[in-house]
Amino acid sequence: MTDLTAVSLFAGIGGFDLALQRSGVKVVAAVEIDAAARRVLRRHFPDTVLFEDVREVTGDALRAAGFVPERGIITAGWPCQGNSIAGRREGLADARSGLWSHTRRLLREADPAWFFGENVAGLLSVNRGQDFGVILDDLADLGMGVCWRVVDARHFGVAQRRRRLLIVGRAGADVRSPVEVLLEPEGGCWSPPASAGDRPDTAALADGGTGSGHWTADGLTAPAPVAVRGRAGGAQIEYGAPGEPAFTLRTPGGGSSYPMVATDVVRRYMPIECERLQGFPVDWTAGQPDVARYRQLGNAVPVPLAEWVTRRIVAVDSREVAA
Repeated sequence: MTDLTAVSLFAGIGGFDLALQRSGVKVVAAVEIDAAARRVLRRHFPDTVLFEDVREVTGDALRAAGFVPERGIITAGWPCQGNSIAGRREGLADARSGLWSHTRRLLREADPAWFFGENVAGLLSVNRGQDFGVILDDLADLGMGVCWRVVDARHFGVAQRRRRLLIVGRAGADVRSPVEVLLEPEGGCWSPPASAGDRPDTAALADGGTGSGHWTADGLTAPAPVAVRGRAGGAQIEYGAPGEPAFTLRTPGGGSSYPMVATDVVRRYMPIECERLQGFPVDWTAGQPDVARYRQLGNAVPVPLAEWVTRRIVAVDSREVAA
C-alpha cells in the first residue's frame, strides 16, 4: 500500500479510479459532469468526493477533499472530440478538448507530485502538432518533467484496437522519473535537450503513426487486423474478422455506429462485451439504459492500460521516497 492520494478529472465511469485503486492509491476526489456516469462512480467509489464541473473546481476544494499535493497524482482523460481524426479537428479551439485549460489550471492550483494524462493519438497531429506543443509547454511551465508515448490497448490484455497517447509528468522538471514510468529500460530512449525550445518537433508526426517523447527504436504498432466494412440498414459499420481484435469502441452518434462484431452474423456488441473490451468488471455500468452504457464505455480509458501506468508510477515513487 502506498500513501499516494489521487484526483481523477473527467472521471467518466472510473477507469482511472479503478486502476489507481488496484495500484494501492487512495482516490479522494473525482470530477465528472455527466450525471449518469456520476451514478456509476458513486456506486463503485462511495468514499470518493464527487465534483460535477471541472470549470468550477478549485485546488483548495481538492485539498479539502483529502488531496495531499506532495504525495498526489492528478489524472485526466480530458475530452478528445476536438483531437480525434473522426471529428472536426479543431483541437484546443474545440469547447470540449479546450477544457485542457482547466486541467492546466488545477495542476497549477493543486501542485501535484505526478500527472497522468490520456487522449487520442490524433492529439499529436491536430493543427500540425501545435496544440500538443502547447500542452508540453504548459507542463514545462508548471515545472514538470514530461514523457509521452502512444500505445495500443490490445497489448495490455483487452481484445480491442485502441491507440492512446499517454502523458506522464513529475514535479521538479527531472525527466528521468516519467521516462522510467512509460518506457521499458530495454527499449532505449532519446533524451531531449534541456531547452524548452528544443523539444521534439510534434509537427513531424502530423501524418499519424506511433512514437514517444523519448523515441523508441523498435516502434509500437502491431500489424493491423483484418478489417471488414459494409453497410447495414443504411448505416456504415465496421468490424473485425472472427478471432481479430475489435475496432476501437466509439460513442454512438455523430456519424459513429454502435460497435459491431462478426460471428455467424454481424451483430451489435452487448454492453457487457464492451465492458470486457475496456477491461471493466462484468456489469460495471449495469442498471441504466443501454444507450448510456454504450456512450460511457466508448468514452472510457481501458482499465488494464491505465493500471499498467499507475502501478509503474507507484513503483517509481516508492523508490524515490526510499532513497
